[in-house]
Amino acid sequence: MSKSSSRYSTLENLFSSKLRVRVLKFLFRNYPINIGAKELARRIQESPQVVKQEIKDLQRMGLIKKHNCHENKEENQKSRKSSA
Repeated sequence: MSKSSSRYSTLENLFSSKLRVRVLKFLFRNYPINIGAKELARRIQESPQVVKQEIKDLQRMGLIKKHNCHENKEENQKSRKSSA
């Protein structure tokens, strides 16, 4: 498979779902944002189950990363302590 056909395949996968496009548009327009699947589903007015599936697909493609909210809280606490 050549590079151009590989890129085409990736783009085809990326834009194959209207919901996936809506999820990406929301995330890009609100970057940086730390939002859960349920809240994202509520904001784009879609079912949480289908949004979770799209998120999993985007993670597999390497386009988004999952962050542990507990890690973010710990990082924020550390930065607050160091700035005090």
